[in-house]
Amino acid sequence: MCPASKANQCPLNVVERKFVTMLDEDVAERLGRFHMQYSMQEGGCLLRYDDRGPRGENPFIIPYVPVKRSRVYTGTRETGSFNHHSQITKFKGRYYFAWSNGIVDEEAAGQRILLSCSDDGQHWSEAIVIAGDRNDKVVAHNCIAIKATEDKLLIVGMKEDTSIDAKHPGMRRIDPESHEVSVYESSDGEKWEKVFTFPDNFRWIFEAPRETADGHLLCVAALKEGPAILRWPGTDICDQPEIIPVPQPFGAVFPYGESTWYQTDDGTIVIFWRDEGRSCRAWVSFSSDGGKTFSEPMISDIPDSMARLYAGRLTDGRYFLCNNAFPTLLNRRHLMLMLSDDGYVFNKVYIVVDDPTSQRLPGLLKEDGYQYPCCLIDGEKLLIGYSVNKEDIECGIIDIKEI
Repeated sequence: MCPASKANQCPLNVVERKFVTMLDEDVAERLGRFHMQYSMQEGGCLLRYDDRGPRGENPFIIPYVPVKRSRVYTGTRETGSFNHHSQITKFKGRYYFAWSNGIVDEEAAGQRILLSCSDDGQHWSEAIVIAGDRNDKVVAHNCIAIKATEDKLLIVGMKEDTSIDAKHPGMRRIDPESHEVSVYESSDGEKWEKVFTFPDNFRWIFEAPRETADGHLLCVAALKEGPAILRWPGTDICDQPEIIPVPQPFGAVFPYGESTWYQTDDGTIVIFWRDEGRSCRAWVSFSSDGGKTFSEPMISDIPDSMARLYAGRLTDGRYFLCNNAFPTLLNRRHLMLMLSDDGYVFNKVYIVVDDPTSQRLPGLLKEDGYQYPCCLIDGEKLLIGYSVNKEDIECGIIDIKEI
């Protein structure tokens, strides 16, 4: 207990955080036990002499969901060994998958935006270049969203000037005034042109804006001024959106717009935030007025290894959250899927993929694991795009009747 001072006040700095619980008792227990046993196994701490860790449990602590995996792109020295920032959609009956492709390191000069397509989500075409030049000595392009309308396919890209500073370790130095967020458009998925550029205070989004129940596009962004929610007047991404600033609670950091959301039956918009403050938890905020105003983000009981996450709603009415639900910083080896009947409490959890994997071609800021999911609901199928070790690009297909 804090000792009382002469003024009857605590002499320590005390910060109170708002907390939201979104896991039911069974899911919380499974996630906690899985994390404990995996961590013990990695540390060489046996629970019994035949201990094989959480992967050897029968039944599994967290069950595996049946998933059909396909390779979209394989990173090589020749084709570019950095591949990340998956984006997937469906346009005119075909699936389209876009991502960032770099020579070796993350966000280094010469990084491009690539695009592949598929009729079935399992067999993918040779990739084409949407933006960027592998031989560029300064500019890096990032794939930050893909969206389809009835007659247009849209890709949102961010470019920035980069340089290497030998005095400072890390992936790169950037020119903060060089950021440009632009929309590229195609009517056939083959011929592309830049059609719109956002104001120069825009920095990042990492998920295509989706439509609210009352017909407004909405997504989270990182602006020069800080994190914000973007709300468009309608459904045209090339209109100027309204900017709703978001406060960063003590200890939380939201620098890249890596957030996701869904809307419940009662109209509440639930936003899940990736926290760069190393809390290893997802933060959550709510809106009850269609996205006009939002509550301050609150720390939740949802584990997150500090990676991108993706939320949405299945066609059977259930809600989902796909993320690396593992509370160890940057451990992205376990890609998981949680389900909720009402959008407020998750009562099921599955492992999508956690096969042992490691990098073949190390580069700056690459890491092992299955990461940055982007999801697409198509009838009774849930498609999940993700990168493997930030080297390869894969797509998994789940039959929602099996979960």
